[in-house]
Amino acid sequence: MAATDPEYDVEHTEVLDVPPAAVFAAFTDPDVFARWYGPEGVRTPREEVEIDARVGGVLRFAMTLDADPSFRSAFDGTFTALEPGRLVAAGGAWVGVPGVDGPWASRLRVELAPAGDGTRVVVREGPHPAGSAELGRQSWRSMLPRLARAAA
Repeated sequence: MAATDPEYDVEHTEVLDVPPAAVFAAFTDPDVFARWYGPEGVRTPREEVEIDARVGGVLRFAMTLDADPSFRSAFDGTFTALEPGRLVAAGGAWVGVPGVDGPWASRLRVELAPAGDGTRVVVREGPHPAGSAELGRQSWRSMLPRLARAAA
């Protein structure tokens, strides 16, 4: 799957100083997920996270803004592929995205590979509403360091 695949208009690669199993758990354990998911200034309250980590299982969560807790942007999806320590993939729909009327469909594919004592993480996500792919890239650049701290 190339970055030019129209289903994925965001691709971000980063090496994290935590092992692949810990990165995988950060996507599949609701307690860990709630500690890191969301860019700076956004949080995902634990009570807003539902994860059933199996193919066909749910991946649901809602984010709020630190500056405005009444703001809510939510994802309702299912896992489409899971390979412990190697792959997390899901598809679903976002609602409550500023500037977007109604829900928009999105897919996520996260590939993990050992990199020394850490993990090479390749995130592919999309498609994003027109003009918002760069915001998606910025979000992942902000979130992956938070993931590394939460998974350590």
